[in-house]
Formats: sequence, structure tokens, C-alpha cells
Amino acid sequence: MTDTKAAFTALLKFVVEHIDIPLSYYQKAAVRHRSLGDWLCRRESRVAHLSPHVSPQGSFRYGTVIRPLTADAEYDLDNVTTLKLPKDAMTQRQLKDLYGLEIKDYARAHDMCAPAEEKNRCWRLKYADEVSFHLDTLPSVPEDAARIAALMAVGVPRDLAERAIAITDRRHPLYDQKTLALLSSNPRGFARWFEQQARPIAVSRIRQLVESRAYATVDDVPPYEWKTPLQVAIQLLKRHRDVMFVDTPDLAPISMIITNLAAQAYRGEVDLGEALSNILETMPSLVRPSAPRVPNPADPAEDYADRWRQDPRLERSFWAWHAQAKADVARLVRALGSGTLEVEVKRVFRLELTEAESRATGRLVSVVSAAPAPDIHIASAPRPWGHGE
Repeated sequence: MTDTKAAFTALLKFVVEHIDIPLSYYQKAAVRHRSLGDWLCRRESRVAHLSPHVSPQGSFRYGTVIRPLTADAEYDLDNVTTLKLPKDAMTQRQLKDLYGLEIKDYARAHDMCAPAEEKNRCWRLKYADEVSFHLDTLPSVPEDAARIAALMAVGVPRDLAERAIAITDRRHPLYDQKTLALLSSNPRGFARWFEQQARPIAVSRIRQLVESRAYATVDDVPPYEWKTPLQVAIQLLKRHRDVMFVDTPDLAPISMIITNLAAQAYRGEVDLGEALSNILETMPSLVRPSAPRVPNPADPAEDYADRWRQDPRLERSFWAWHAQAKADVARLVRALGSGTLEVEVKRVFRLELTEAESRATGRLVSVVSAAPAPDIHIASAPRPWGHGE
């Protein structure tokens, strides 16, 4: 590794130490999911006979959570509860309401700071404790054999296809009818696919955690403990996004698009700086020119960029963010050999290095200043209309 690459990676690790969350937050989130699962499976539960299975989803599962820019912001938790019954056994309203009764009771029994709130597809719980969490919990039923076969027919591996679910949506035209035509989704399949992308680089850390007796077996080590270059690169990209769109958060690229494209672009790089640069370089080629623009690898018909069709500003924002992220990475690399590094870090990530980090950075800069020109390649921004050609 060249001096420049080593310095750039060290700088990024300093940044991550500022934007990462404590391990205790991940552990608290895991407790929340287990608590809800225990509630749904208790003897008195209205859905216990449907074998409810709660599956954590989102950035807390992927290990890519970052601190919010504002102190009053909430952390988002997501999970999916799968109930074992056929898709057309109930109407969507009946399923959503049945699940909602349990969620409302859970909120009352656990001293939530507000009653359970119904969203279009899920129920939201707001926790009242020192960490501002809200949990979106999505009721679902397993997809039928025909849908699973259709997914496999387009190349989705069986272990991912079998995780597909049918979900409720109160905007659905058949919301009050028993039907097989429910919306299909595969968040559980995506989570498994993401873990498959990250896990090979995590093997040594997983072994260390087991050998230190932090966990009993390698299968017990949760993804948020892996800390792979892929996961950390996503954290950095999300922080850059948050800073860029601090005044217009509704236009910011959603985390699932960033996470999806980064995981597809990741090629197992061990070095963080190289992983980040290569992910940014590869991302544009993974956006399809027509719908689905950013498909779920576990369900190619599910488009994480579906809102781009409804609001073209969102696509323009994505490409503006991507171009700016590439430009800012290049500026950070160039700043390593100049006196502007701390200024650039503050501008790009909205944080200041500690005194110890500044001293360490100073030592890195002195080495880089005497080193050959950087060999980290950041190409010019792509033309958005050229993808897939």
C-alpha cells in the first residue's frame, strides 16, 4: 500500500469513529426486536397460532447506522413480522388490523411515549428512553409457491427467493378483498444477499470475536459486529449525503439505494479507501436506464428507485450527490499533502478531528508530502443518460 493510500484510509477511519454509533445501540435495537417477538408469541397473543417470526431489517441489521446530524433526530428501527397463513386467507385490512391490535397492546404495556401509529404498510412504535428510537414493524405473510418459482426463474437463488413476502398496503385497490394479488417484497432476501456480499471479508474478525468468547459460535456474530470496508464505506457515503442535503432532506438519496448500489459495486477490497473509491466509480453502471432502475437483487421487479418516476427531482438529486461525493473524495486525497485537510474534513463530513487525530494526521501529511503522487483513481463524473449503454 502506498503512503497516500495508507494516509487516506487512516483519515477515513478517523471520520468513522466520529459518525459511528456505540455498540450498545445495536444491542438495544436487538433487544427491541426480541421483545416484540416474545410479545407476539406469548400465550395470550391473537397471532400466536400463526407462528409469528420477527426479522430485523434496515441499517441496524446491516451494521451501517450513523449518528444523525441533529441531536433531536430519531434512530429508525425496522422489522418484518411474517405470519404463517395463505395470502388470500384474510383481506389486507383484516391482517393489518389484527396485527395492529397486538402492536397497540404492546405499546401500552411497554410505556411507549405515544400510541402505536398506523402507516400505509406498517405500524410505528416510539420508545421513551435515553436513545430516541422508533420502530416500523411490517406485517406480512409468506409468498406462495408460484411467486417463489417466478423469482427463481429470473435467476434469484432459492435461499433468497424463499424469503419473499406478501405485504399489506392500505393504498392498494383490493385492500378490502381477499386476493392473491398482494404487493410482493423481499427485504429478508435482500438482507441475506447483503450479508453474503460482506461476510467473506469479515471471516477473520468473526473468528476473533468467537476466540475471545464474545460469541459462542461464528453463526452467533451479528453483521453489525463485522465492520467490513463495505459497511464502513456505506456509513461514509450516508454521512456525506446527510451533510449535502441537511437543508433539503426530502430530496436526499434514500439509504436503501446507496446500500444496494454499494453492495453490488463492492469487490471484496480490504482497504477502506480503495473500497470507497471503487464503489463510487462503479455505482453509475449499476443504475438501469429503465424501470426497475435500482432493483432488489432478491426480487428484480422490486425497484428501490420507484419514487424517481413520481418525482424527477429525486433522480437529479441522486446524480448530483454522486458527482459531489466523487469530487469530494478526490479533494480529500489532494488535501492530504496540503494545509487544507481539516477544512475539507469539516466541509465534507461536518466534523472536527480531535487533537490526537490532528497530530496523527499531521504525521501522515508529512509522509504524504514527500511521497509520490496519489495513485487513487477518481474519474470524472459520468453522464447520467449514458448508463447501460
